[in-house]
Parts: sequence; C-alpha cells; structure tokens
Amino acid sequence: MVETDGLRAKTSFLQGSGAAVAAAGVLTVLVNGGFTPLIDADAPFAETAASGVFFWRQGFSAVAALLLLLGSVGLHLHQAEYSGRFGSAAFVIAFLGSALLLANEWTQLFVMRDLANRVPEVLEALESSDDLSLSDVGAMVAFGVFTLGWIAFAISMIRAGVYSRKGPILVIVGFFAVSILAAVLPDVLGLIIGSVVLGSGWIVLGRGLHKAV
Repeated sequence: MVETDGLRAKTSFLQGSGAAVAAAGVLTVLVNGGFTPLIDADAPFAETAASGVFFWRQGFSAVAALLLLLGSVGLHLHQAEYSGRFGSAAFVIAFLGSALLLANEWTQLFVMRDLANRVPEVLEALESSDDLSLSDVGAMVAFGVFTLGWIAFAISMIRAGVYSRKGPILVIVGFFAVSILAAVLPDVLGLIIGSVVLGSGWIVLGRGLHKAV
C-alpha cells in the first residue's frame, strides 16, 4: 500500500511538472506575442514601467519563470537515470537560471514599477546612464544563466533519449532565434517568432512528460 501511494504521488508530481512546463510555454508565446508588441519602444522607461501593459507582461513572465522552475524538477527526475552527470549539471544550471529569472521579473514587476509611479526621475536617471548599473548586470546574469542552463538541459535530453527530440530541439532553436531574429527583423517581429518557437518547445516537452507517466 505504501509503495502504491508513493508511486501515485510520484506520477502525480511528474504529470504536474509536465503541465507546468507546457503552461510556461503557452505564457511565453502570450507574453511576447500578445503584450510585448503593445509596449511603445520609444517611450521613456519610467512611462512604460508605470503602464498597465507592463504590469501584465511582467506578471505573466514571472508566472512563466516560476512554472519552469517547478517543472524542470520533474523533467530531470524522469530522465535522471539516463542523463548522467552532464544531465544533472545542466538541470542545476537551468533551475538556477529559472530562479534568477523569476527574481528579475519580480523586481521589474514590483520594484521598478513602484519607482516609476513614485519617483520616475530616479528610474529615468538609472536607465539613461551610459554606465552599466547593478540592475543591468543582475538582469544580464539572470538571462545568461537561464539561456545557458536551458540549452544545456535540452542537449542533455537529446542525449538521454527519454523525451522526443522535437521538444528540446525547438527549445535550443528558439533561444538562438530570439537573439538572431530580433537583430535582423524589424520592431519586435523577431522576438515574437523566436518566442513562439521557444514556447512551442516547452509545450512539446511538457505534454511529453505528462503523457509519459
């Protein structure tokens, strides 16, 4: 009976993890396909941070990061027997990157928005400086570790062969597409396309885990 209850709990956890990753993929597409185009790129940052669009964008981004943080645990547990030390190291980096991204989105949602509403001149002075601020460095570290971790985690999934290759390949392509297409396509079109690819990868991975257990 104890064994059966433990198995059911593990199955439930893994299915929940799959649903979390898939939901994060949907939110990634929603955030960058629905909310990002509504933000005026030419407006002062303080004005943008005080807007309702910014609030909802950062709020959904924070939820997506939280879902990836939780869902990555299930993704790793399901393949840990086959992914080896590389898979374990990649998971740790992806988990840490998701945690840092969540912290960054949380700061943007509450701290930056509060500054924009109360002392916009301080936020504008911070954003208009030619020197890198600590907030800039923090954001760069968060996105860098997040990107590196999830690319490595996706590679470990391809190597382990537990999940369909389609999901991790889309995740890897999506991260590169976001950077490359955003630089060569006008406005936010590149970001939208790259995010759709990336989000689709997480959706495929999440659905795959949910169905596998």
